[in-house]
Amino acid sequence: MKKFLHLIGCVLLFAACENGGNTLDMTSSTAITFDADNMMFARSAITQEDIDNGSTTVKVYATKNGSNVLYNNQEIERENTGKWYPTSGKTNWENDTRYTFHGYAYNTNEGLTISDNGLSIAVTQPTSYDEAKMVDYLLSYKFLVANGTMKPIVQLQLEHAMAAVEVYVVRGNLFDAQLESLTFENIYSSGSLKCTTHATINESTTNVWEISLSGNGTTKYVLQPNPTITIGDTRENTEAKMKLMCIPQQLTANTMLTVVYKVNEKITADSADNWVSHTETFQLFKYVPLDYQSGQRIIYTATIDSGVNLQCTIAEWKDVDYIEGTILPEIN
Repeated sequence: MKKFLHLIGCVLLFAACENGGNTLDMTSSTAITFDADNMMFARSAITQEDIDNGSTTVKVYATKNGSNVLYNNQEIERENTGKWYPTSGKTNWENDTRYTFHGYAYNTNEGLTISDNGLSIAVTQPTSYDEAKMVDYLLSYKFLVANGTMKPIVQLQLEHAMAAVEVYVVRGNLFDAQLESLTFENIYSSGSLKCTTHATINESTTNVWEISLSGNGTTKYVLQPNPTITIGDTRENTEAKMKLMCIPQQLTANTMLTVVYKVNEKITADSADNWVSHTETFQLFKYVPLDYQSGQRIIYTATIDSGVNLQCTIAEWKDVDYIEGTILPEIN
């Protein structure tokens, strides 16, 4: 079993509490109110729309005065006002009372076991390629309230525990190209994550995860469309793509990406079609990053021209369709 510690950073979207001298977001309501509208999402199994329409589960754990449990992994839901309350009913703030909150969200119970009030998870990702069944899990920072008389809106700023890995195949100056298969192989698809240091919102600390991988690291994901699919000239319009949720892990020399494609190698636009098949295999260990980290969005782009050129970018995992990153070189 492999173990390693993993630091993750969260881009804080706005100040929400009087931690570290930031402005307090106040509400006139006497009921404890949550705001889960500003989470970090993009190209994941969980989207903001999933959160808003209730198709993704969001739970909260909270204590009063350090030891009294207020919400014991209580599910919350969004009302028409845009605010969130526990499904069990509203609870009023109490004066002269200290509170600690944190939340977590997940898209499926299949392949996911949650313990320790959301601070520990065991994940088994699908062993065959099925984007819809990929497990996505998010954990918020702690939100502290020094006194219930403050009545803040409790901000649940969550960050991804998984790493998003995306593969796109695009064409260069070719007339036509089609994807026959795309294989991403030899990674770990199961393991456990334990948050050993739970950071507090608006402080200069980050969550620390201890990750234990299980299995033999030989999971293979294959996209083999029938019939073949068109390879576009940009990431936005290509049909040849694969999206994975990966447990944080170090890559090995056996982690490979194989692209099988065919190109219409006719001489001119008016010539008869001449489809020729090609295969290119890449050892991903030779590319930066050498490991997948929680909250990272790793994008591989394989560009087909006279050959295949593979590039990798690491982008912030935000709610946008496309972020241009810095091209990271292959390690010779």
